[in-house]
Amino acid sequence: MAYLVLARKWRPQRLSEIVGQESIARILKNAVSSKKVGHAYIFSGPRGVGKTSSARILAKILNCKSPHDDEPCGICDSCKSITEGSSLDVIEIDGASNNSVDNIRELRETVKYSPSSSRYKIYIVDEAHMLSQGAFNAFLKTLEEPPSHVIFVLATTEPRKIPITILSRCQHLPFKKISSAKIKHRLMEICSMEGINAKEQALDMIARMSEGSMRDALTILDQATSFSESLNSADIKDLFGLTDVESLYKVTKAIINGERTSIITNIRELVESGIDIKIFIKDLIQYIRNLMIILALDDEKDEIDLTEEERKSLFDLSKHTTLPHVLLILNELIKAEIPLRQSQFPRVFLEMSLLKIATMSCYRNIDDFLKMLKSPSKEVNLPANNLSKVLKTNNEVKSQELNAFSPSLTMRQLWEKTIDFVEEKNSLLALKLKEGEVNIKDDNTFHITFKGGKSVHADSVSEQIDYLKELLLKFSGRDIDIKITQDEGKEKVRDINEEARNNPIIQRVLSLYDGIIVEVKENPKKGGTDV
Repeated sequence: MAYLVLARKWRPQRLSEIVGQESIARILKNAVSSKKVGHAYIFSGPRGVGKTSSARILAKILNCKSPHDDEPCGICDSCKSITEGSSLDVIEIDGASNNSVDNIRELRETVKYSPSSSRYKIYIVDEAHMLSQGAFNAFLKTLEEPPSHVIFVLATTEPRKIPITILSRCQHLPFKKISSAKIKHRLMEICSMEGINAKEQALDMIARMSEGSMRDALTILDQATSFSESLNSADIKDLFGLTDVESLYKVTKAIINGERTSIITNIRELVESGIDIKIFIKDLIQYIRNLMIILALDDEKDEIDLTEEERKSLFDLSKHTTLPHVLLILNELIKAEIPLRQSQFPRVFLEMSLLKIATMSCYRNIDDFLKMLKSPSKEVNLPANNLSKVLKTNNEVKSQELNAFSPSLTMRQLWEKTIDFVEEKNSLLALKLKEGEVNIKDDNTFHITFKGGKSVHADSVSEQIDYLKELLLKFSGRDIDIKITQDEGKEKVRDINEEARNNPIIQRVLSLYDGIIVEVKENPKKGGTDV
């Protein structure tokens, strides 16, 4: 006898055997027990989740000679013929190859005839979304008012392509993807009955590969058993080029911590182990997406399907990062995925992309800089993320030096120290102060003069005089005054400033980028102004 593949051998024969579709099974059982079976159903959902199998089981229940607990007996002539695909009263139609108006017209003629040996004549239209628009239109009347002995079941993976006029005439039962845990449990049962020695981690990887499809999982298991009689995670990884959870954890941790050496090392190990780089980045995106869900939600169980190993590793990573950081990583990975698949050097592209993402963790948010500019007298605490300990130590030493009380400083040294401190807290204010000429006529007053085009800074610096006086008092221990003066060119500067503000091109740029004019300088070579 020819070998029967596992997907066919272990195809469900009862509603209770359909994995992961408990609500669908309950609806169909209740419809049968209450004698309220509809004349037309649409079974929609991903591939390999039990749509056609459920349609066949429903046909067996309705035509079974001795059903028990709303399940087919499986041993009567009707059940056997449906299982073998030889029943004259259960007609399966491939919608992809029988999609014309003529095919539907032929069907309309055949539905008029009574069943040959059963109570119902049941038409199962697979891939129903492939029917043409004309075929759907020809099908409408028959589908709405079929003969009492006829039941239609339309199976489709794309219900959105079914016309609303068809949907409104059918009961729509959406099938869902099967969880990895349920697929794994079913695989363990089948392996036990088939005498297949498979490790739990290997079945975890098969369940993850199947992406919610029981049929795909059995097909993969069939292929894997041809590779080795005893299956472990290493076999599955070698056969299909998969990424194990440990590798995903190591790479993600290296990205989060900005560990560049670890990133390069892990990629080298992945390549040497035979893992396909293009498959790896898809696995990595899905893994970090799961990390995002864990950080975003208090209870993520309904949103992500995880094995115990995945859950443990992700919760460990969630303790060492934040949601904004993960969003940044995930966004950059998604942008890199398509170019990587098209690249002739995927390894180089992956290394470059991951190093870039790891480096981004040291970047500062523009909002933090804006806060710093708006609050010159108040220090803004920014997250340091992955700054080196050496830089941190140097910054602390510098800060201590700037804050030190030094009554022995000369007036010139005191001013330089004040400028250094301001530059650390508000670089824009420090830049404006450096544009002025500082004159020291006595030990109690600084005279700052802004000449020519630089006098535009006078007003904004004057607004910060109290802040500057506080710093001088802090550093010297005595009250020191600051006088701001401008030379006779101020009116000219104001005219230039006003001219710049009224320039339609500059106004357009300011509006487009929500900007402000910081400084206006005369451009003598062009006879105009630079902003």
